[in-house]
Amino acid sequence: MKWIREHRFITAIAVVLIAVLVILGASIASGGGSGAGIINRIYMAIEKPTSSLGSAIKQNISGIFSYRELIKENEALREENDKLKNEVNQLTFSAKELQQLQELSKALNYSFIKGETDLVTAKVISLDGTNWTNSFTIDKGTESKIETDDIVLCGQGLVGRVSDTGEGWSKIVPIIDETSRISFYVDGTGNMLGIIEGSEDGTLTGFMLDSNAAISEGDRIITSGIGRYPSGILLGRITRAGYDSNKQLMELSVKPEVDFTSIDKVSVILD
Repeated sequence: MKWIREHRFITAIAVVLIAVLVILGASIASGGGSGAGIINRIYMAIEKPTSSLGSAIKQNISGIFSYRELIKENEALREENDKLKNEVNQLTFSAKELQQLQELSKALNYSFIKGETDLVTAKVISLDGTNWTNSFTIDKGTESKIETDDIVLCGQGLVGRVSDTGEGWSKIVPIIDETSRISFYVDGTGNMLGIIEGSEDGTLTGFMLDSNAAISEGDRIITSGIGRYPSGILLGRITRAGYDSNKQLMELSVKPEVDFTSIDKVSVILD
């Protein structure tokens, strides 16, 4: 018994062999077939599950490598998709810039566009106050040759002017700021002159220098060229006009051409 405990593996093999011999002998004695056939059946009984196990392992290993290949292909497709998206975004951005340039050139009658360096497109990055009636900051500055008092537009509409600038930034004072005063003409007349200024509610209010000026709601007003802004830039449309007998002035309210509540990008005309 001590030897058996110390040699368990050899003992187990011996027991199996004895059992096989016993089964073999019993089968031969009972006419169950030749010894070779019995041994073959025993081998098949042992080999079949072993073979199935090996096949399953091979299939699993093959599946693992196939899964890894699928992951690599998926990553490659994702990278290609991201690349295509970036190309589409760049094309869209270029198309928008081209449209802005065309609108700007039309608004200024091509008099201020001499080349690509005359126009700088910039993104609004922060408000300097609680709303758009205060100054705001864009992401371009002296590195793009922007200077103080350069004109800022969005599409065909006047945004304002550069009040301060530095490396990578510029501050813009919008035309709806309370300190802003701009002379204008009623579009299509060339002689009906007026003054507008910003207000707290983000609108433009003003008056006509000629109290008998024939103006009406819906009329467009443009910069006159008197003062800091060149002529021909669209300011907005008249939403109210009426004569104030106390002030003896034709007063008006104007809706700005630029939607200052959703402005995201602007164009700066370099002096």
